[in-house]
Amino acid sequence: MLNQLDGKYMYTFLKTYEQRNISKASIQLGYSQSTVTNHIHILEELLNVQLFHRTINGVVPTDKGEIFAKYARTFWQLTQELYDEINEISGIVKIKALESFCVTHFSKPIVDFLERYNTSEIKLTTGFHQSIIDDVINQKIDFGIAPVDPKLNPIKCTPIFEEEFVFIGSNRVTDERLFSHEIKVITFGNNCIYQSVANKVLVDQGKFDYKNIEYASLEMIKQTVLNGTGIALVPKCSVENELSSNTLKILKLGDPIIIRHNIIELKSNKMNEISSLFKHFIIEHFNHVNPYTS
Repeated sequence: MLNQLDGKYMYTFLKTYEQRNISKASIQLGYSQSTVTNHIHILEELLNVQLFHRTINGVVPTDKGEIFAKYARTFWQLTQELYDEINEISGIVKIKALESFCVTHFSKPIVDFLERYNTSEIKLTTGFHQSIIDDVINQKIDFGIAPVDPKLNPIKCTPIFEEEFVFIGSNRVTDERLFSHEIKVITFGNNCIYQSVANKVLVDQGKFDYKNIEYASLEMIKQTVLNGTGIALVPKCSVENELSSNTLKILKLGDPIIIRHNIIELKSNKMNEISSLFKHFIIEHFNHVNPYTS
């Protein structure tokens, strides 16, 4: 049996195990759903066990599937470590993301990647949503992190994870005062995709009389809101400490706001080894931290 086990089948299993859904696993892997199903079927025949129960919403590991997952993870980790040790990987990866994403989510995976591939180099820049798309199309960067799928034919878009965004206000100021007369909305500016989301929510709530105030960084936006100047739409994870200490509060404005982050790249680009490793590393990191759910 061992000589028939293929690494790609085990990787397909691990992705399906993590996502609990064949469709989501196929998106992450870049395979068709039928290919994912076939890989799982081959493994089940080789092992002579059922690895997943099929349900209406996806798949659930069987008891045997849970056992196999433990060994499959170890196998895959050892395989990657062996490859990395034998091959000295080097090169430059150019990537661009929103400033708020870099502050809240990107420092740890980049540091971890550079520690693992210490002969590689990361060139990270920040910019607004459209400039990220433009730089990918014009091949100025290898990857972009975009909060919205651009749905453009030249671009390949791979979901990374979803997170909740919230409207925040100072706990020193009442909701009535925050929303009286002109509402002041603290944003990154008209080019920021988050401002478009905030504008739509406010209009949907019947709040048309508001003024945007622009700042250059997430920290400046938080400090301005803390001072009671206005409200802002920010990633919830970026204000957990302030919410816990009751210096900031969440303002209830309609349904929860969920934004999906994606890694985007030019379809026609042929990735070199370091770029391919970087993409895989980032996807794996966010899958373990907070996988996308829809």
